[in-house]
Amino acid sequence: MTGTRFFTLAFLMLGLWAVTAGVVKAVEGFRALSWPEAPGRIIMFRVDEIRTSQKIRIARLCLNIDYLYQVGDKIYEGHRLNTGWKCFGSEKRIRELSARYPTGRAVQVRYDPAEPERSLLEPGLDWSIFFLWGVGIITLSVAWPLYRKSRIRTRF
Repeated sequence: MTGTRFFTLAFLMLGLWAVTAGVVKAVEGFRALSWPEAPGRIIMFRVDEIRTSQKIRIARLCLNIDYLYQVGDKIYEGHRLNTGWKCFGSEKRIRELSARYPTGRAVQVRYDPAEPERSLLEPGLDWSIFFLWGVGIITLSVAWPLYRKSRIRTRF
């Protein structure tokens, strides 16, 4: 396999993965809109900053959130804000989230009735879904013509 063909197939796989991952996250986000709610409480809200070895901040602020919620007689622990990523580049978004979910705050938790241990605080579409779709569409739009061109070249 030539280097170009390997690169093309790798790009195709990346594009397919990104589109598929976006669809999976979108479907779960839409389904979560109809999940039942349970009373819960934030037990920890922490923001970690990712830095390089030279202590230069990368545009990554990662949210760590833990909450407890009760379904029937059982208490569960959740860690997901939404179906998206837990890292953000925006300090403004982190400030908004820290004001909305301070440690100790009572919250309503959405949980999957088929698997009550699956939960999140904010159902619906997250920005990361659109990012995944964008990456997928761009990589597929570059890789597909290259793949077709390499297939035509190998036939002759």
